[in-house]
Amino acid sequence: MKKTSRKERNKLIIDAHTDVLWKMLNYPDIDFYEASNQLDVNFPNMEKGNIDVQVFAIFVSTYSKTSRFSIAMQSIDDFYEKILRSNQIQLATNFKQIESGLKLGRKIALLSLEGAEAIEGDLRKLRAFYRLGVRAMGLTWNHANEVADGVGESRNGGLTSFGRLVVEEMNRLGMMIDVSHLAETGFWEVIELTKAPIIASHSNSRQICNHPRNLTDEQIQAIIENGGMIGVTFVRDFTAHKEDPNIEDLVKHIEHIAELGGISNIGLGSDFDGATPVVGLENASRINCLTNVLSKHYPDDQVQGILGKNWLNYYKKIL
Repeated sequence: MKKTSRKERNKLIIDAHTDVLWKMLNYPDIDFYEASNQLDVNFPNMEKGNIDVQVFAIFVSTYSKTSRFSIAMQSIDDFYEKILRSNQIQLATNFKQIESGLKLGRKIALLSLEGAEAIEGDLRKLRAFYRLGVRAMGLTWNHANEVADGVGESRNGGLTSFGRLVVEEMNRLGMMIDVSHLAETGFWEVIELTKAPIIASHSNSRQICNHPRNLTDEQIQAIIENGGMIGVTFVRDFTAHKEDPNIEDLVKHIEHIAELGGISNIGLGSDFDGATPVVGLENASRINCLTNVLSKHYPDDQVQGILGKNWLNYYKKIL
């Protein structure tokens, strides 16, 4: 059977967040290229779901403070040895590599850090990650670190002095600053300080689902004005306070962000392999179910924007 090319199906799909590397770190025997239910995002599911670009997050925040850099390096080694080694996925570190890889029909990977804990308060380690191919970093996970407070801190602190240096250095390097998980005070300080468009790689609307991990309308509007991106996430707890939220519940977040003027600032940020997804989007093979629902709500050009072209336009600016 002839394989359908991305050009033929005319739908570019980009997912800005998966915790595959975290799962592989905890379960070393997992095979990324095996068709199984061990991973939400594996190569067979990427092919079935027609995912063209996948961002792989490196997560270390729950590990010992004395080993987070080392743990992150282990995840990067897993990425190179267990995912890239087959040559079926290509790492991109700039926009030209994304563009050229897509033209050749290749699947593209980007690397991000979920939380600045891995740099252990050292800008040299941030630059080391950059040289290994990392092009995005969430400033925090849910808790405080050397950079800022996460949303789980009741004091809602902002950027530390070191955190301000991190934002400036990420701007200098051309790394994407990710504010998912960041406490609100820190969010506004990043907006004031950054010289580049930012991202919330896997966050939804707090107006639609009142959860501290979601963005307020003011934050959404600030990201829009900044020229940044919001990756709507499939996590049940961030989608609706009800039993078994589904794709239609997720689309309500997209609709709300669009109503605030962000139709060109919306993308996907599944959080597959990191949390329980909504009904109908159980793994990466099911992305086409979301495509079908979106097509009932939006014209084709806007559907294509949400699925991937908005992220692609952003990468062109920042990478």
